[in-house]
Amino acid sequence: MRERANNNVVIRIIYDAATDLGDDTVSTASPAHLEADKKRPGTESFVRSFSDIAQIKGITGYRVLMHNKYIVRDGNSAEAAVITGSPNYTNDSWGLQENNLLCLRSQLLASYYSKDFADLLSTGRIVEGFLDRNVDVVRVAEVPVTVAFAPEQSPAIVKEIVGAIAAARRRLLVASVVLSSGPILAALSEAIDRGLQLGGIYDGPQMDQVRRQWVAAWDKISNHLVRKNSLPFDRNKPHQPHNFMHNKLVIADDVVVTGSFNLSNHAMGNAENVLLIRDAGIASKYEAYIQQVVAKYRR
Repeated sequence: MRERANNNVVIRIIYDAATDLGDDTVSTASPAHLEADKKRPGTESFVRSFSDIAQIKGITGYRVLMHNKYIVRDGNSAEAAVITGSPNYTNDSWGLQENNLLCLRSQLLASYYSKDFADLLSTGRIVEGFLDRNVDVVRVAEVPVTVAFAPEQSPAIVKEIVGAIAAARRRLLVASVVLSSGPILAALSEAIDRGLQLGGIYDGPQMDQVRRQWVAAWDKISNHLVRKNSLPFDRNKPHQPHNFMHNKLVIADDVVVTGSFNLSNHAMGNAENVLLIRDAGIASKYEAYIQQVVAKYRR
């Protein structure tokens, strides 16, 4: 970023400012509520160290997170691109966690992300409540890509994910750090009932925090998934590595659901971005990736 700034590239950064509130005000909520993204001490000062080269703003919200992880490059040009997926921009995300990342070259798609970024930057807050607004669809290299942003489009996001699962007839895989969305759990359960083979992986310690909410449905679904035993979150050990299985993926036939949106109720209130990519070749690549992760932790 410093090299680009020295070449007259304008850099803007927004980040979540509400997760690290100090010893007296840290939420006692479970790690699953914090979406496995509790910041280490010093995170904010590190981000602020770029203030000499970038416009920077912390984004706040009541018990919600600015949970996006995306970059928009040259959004107003023919060379526009969006880099998005599940990884935070941390050493743990890139070195210890399972994550997925996409680079999509599309000026139209970049315009949606640029607007989301500009809205957050201008207000500095995550909006409260949902809007009755449908998802948008663009074509990237002739591939239909559905794009949506939470919290405004959260009901539509969940509807799209549930719809993809309900329509699946050939393959259904999940790789998610947590699964606590009632409608999504119900759709997975119904898929099992109709004989579809469910596969995938979840993060064990993260899911342990919310299992009690969905005991019957979760026990049924988890029998079809592999558990990763990552290091449990411990708020008294802030420097402990975070090695969660951090993906937020659904593969339903030829549809890939990816982005920052955990398959959880809490994600609906966060600032999030979601893509549904409808392409058989990309779905097969993601299937192969999930199967590799499953094989690694099946033992």
